Amino acid sequence: MRLYEIMIDFRGAQDGITVEEFRAGTRRELSDWLAAGAPPGAIRPAAQIENKAIVTDGGQTGRLKRK
Repeated sequence: MRLYEIMIDFRGAQDGITVEEFRAGTRRELSDWLAAGAPPGAIRPAAQIENKAIVTDGGQTGRLKRK
């Protein structure tokens, strides 16, 4: 399942059986099966935000110790 932006309202089934409403302006995870069968222009892949967290060892940095 991938995250997509819904561009226009449409109905579809993630599993091929249960029909859901997909509303324009929302982001939803869609199955590959549904994404392949969505109406033209109805969805586009959502931009993925890369995690750029800074991980340290917990020590303080940038401070000078006085003697």
